[in-house]
Amino acid sequence: MIRLLAGLSAVSTIGFAAGSIIGPAPLYLPLASLVLTAVLFLAARIPTVLRFLVGLFAFAFLILGAVTALNEAGWLPEGIQAFLPPANAAIVASILALLHYLIYFVPVLRRIVDLVNPYFEAEDRTELNLGFLGKWPMRERTVALGLLGFVVVINVLLVYLNVLFNFWQNRFYTAIQDKAAAAFWTEMGVFGSLATFWVLRGVLDSYVNGYAVLRWRNWLSQRYVNDWLSDKVHYRLSLAGNKTDNPDQRIAEDVRDFTLSSYDNYTGIFSQLLSIYAFVSILWGISAEFPYQLGGFDLSKIPGYLVWMLLAWAVLFTYLSHLIGRPLVPINFRVQKLEADFRYNLVRVRENDEQIALLHGEDVEKKGLLARFAAVYGMRFALLVRQIKLGSLTFAYGQFNLVLPFFLLAPAYFANESMKSGTLMQTADAFGNIIPAFSFFVTSYATLAAYKATIDRLTGFDSAIAKANAARDDGVHALPQTRQTAIDGRDVDVALPNGAILLDKADFSLPKGVRTLVTGPSGSGKTTLFRAIAGIWPYGKGTISLPQTDDVMLLPQQPYFPLGSLRAALAYPLGEEAFEEKQYHDVLEQVGLGELADRLDADDKWDNALSGGEKQRIALARAILRRPAWLLLDEATSALDEKSETELYGLLRQALPDTTIVSIGHRSSLAGLHDRRLAVVPDEKAAHVEERPLAEFGAR
Repeated sequence: MIRLLAGLSAVSTIGFAAGSIIGPAPLYLPLASLVLTAVLFLAARIPTVLRFLVGLFAFAFLILGAVTALNEAGWLPEGIQAFLPPANAAIVASILALLHYLIYFVPVLRRIVDLVNPYFEAEDRTELNLGFLGKWPMRERTVALGLLGFVVVINVLLVYLNVLFNFWQNRFYTAIQDKAAAAFWTEMGVFGSLATFWVLRGVLDSYVNGYAVLRWRNWLSQRYVNDWLSDKVHYRLSLAGNKTDNPDQRIAEDVRDFTLSSYDNYTGIFSQLLSIYAFVSILWGISAEFPYQLGGFDLSKIPGYLVWMLLAWAVLFTYLSHLIGRPLVPINFRVQKLEADFRYNLVRVRENDEQIALLHGEDVEKKGLLARFAAVYGMRFALLVRQIKLGSLTFAYGQFNLVLPFFLLAPAYFANESMKSGTLMQTADAFGNIIPAFSFFVTSYATLAAYKATIDRLTGFDSAIAKANAARDDGVHALPQTRQTAIDGRDVDVALPNGAILLDKADFSLPKGVRTLVTGPSGSGKTTLFRAIAGIWPYGKGTISLPQTDDVMLLPQQPYFPLGSLRAALAYPLGEEAFEEKQYHDVLEQVGLGELADRLDADDKWDNALSGGEKQRIALARAILRRPAWLLLDEATSALDEKSETELYGLLRQALPDTTIVSIGHRSSLAGLHDRRLAVVPDEKAAHVEERPLAEFGAR
């Protein structure tokens, strides 16, 4: 499509040039079309969302340029000339196309585009529900670009209606001054029509804008959730410490704020740019009608002096706003982090209320929570002070702007008896539309600062996810091998996130069908070795060979319970439908929890409702249902008494005869439940793995 527009623009260049030579077509049309052609050819290398906007404004240029050329040639009916856009509207469209092309070369804006663009390239199949017009299947990118284009058109209509209202004010207040009743009532009718269109445009804008933001947030939330929970990225991020704080906040809040603010800021800046174009031309023409003496010099001799005065006024306050508001970006960033940390610690207290109560740790938790809130309070207060300073400037600026046009125009109005009040009101209205446009960064500085902080957090999250994905290629590799009948490790180094070596040059073999007990002092690296075998530990080097088709299941000491029913907890990570009703009942009986069979569909906080031993029994029930080829038990029966532990190991042998069991444990009673023993033996620098007699462990 962009190439087609480039070709049309090139043809239009020739046509406009011919029109300029042999007819009245403005010379700027072929010049602008030539520049636009170059931009369209170059735009093939910029992201899709910018390509679309460049193409949209290029298309507008071709239409407006053709209308301007035809009108100048006198080929359009006089009846529609009053409704035509200004002759230079085409040049504005070409400038907008050029500006959108240049956006990608501004570093800060490029970061925003890189965050925005993936949505507008989404190939997901979806459907657009148009109510009585039916549901239309299409790709998400088509819906996204269509809604964006519609939002742009709605904002163009907004500025156009503002211009019509501006000219209406001149006619309306002139009719009042002249006491022209017929003209007054005519203008009241015109107002009714304009107001109707204004309301309809506002309703349509609210719906389309809100719908576009909601769809974008839905897609972006799904993307971040998928990226976060794919290929153990969430786990590697947690190992990285505080480099990526509170992913939950970034997905829940930052995505929401980013999508909403992106649309609001873009449409705000776009409509303000159009307002500047539309009303500057009005003020430029009116400037000559307002003679203004300053020290004996007539300012009206300066073309468009009212525009230059407004621009100087806005630039001054924009600079002052920047000086005062610049610290808001890091403050907002810090506030979001501290708020999320405080909320996270509140959740931790709620989830661990029993342990806290048993240890009488309420005072410690209270001090910790209040200390974290004190940090929130301090940063919020710093934010409040900075916002008050910026708000004071903004409020003062807004109050001055209420009377500024009358202050500037009153001397000329009172000195010129022939000047109509309609002209004064039209000029004041033009001021009222241009001042917000010139002052957009003054009035929106705090919002833009918060937006910048959100962008920093999301780009930081993207960077952290990319690094976590890259970490898959580092560290210990657990790779399936053909014709492999054991889990074998050769020269495996297992390290901590800080680089310290836990296991050095570990050689081990876990033969299929042989129950192996792994022993060693606490903190020697046994659990970390299991994580490396399971393929989730990214720190270290070496390769662990796994059987090609066999799956490995690791049961930690503290089982995880998802939200929902007991049935969902038993089936996790599979769906509830993965097993039959009888299987659920049978497995609960087998692990000694038959009394829970009647509560399979009960939603409860099972993590808190069950004892430590009961939770470990549920975890073993999961293994029996899933029937893995390799079952790694990381002290998975430590909460049970020795008799229950022995019974459950016997159950595993009976229920899973083809499963190879490898256990980490400290109890000597485990020796009789296994066939061989691997010991993790620490030395001065790190630990190493060696085979030791089972009897030696059992005799201790």
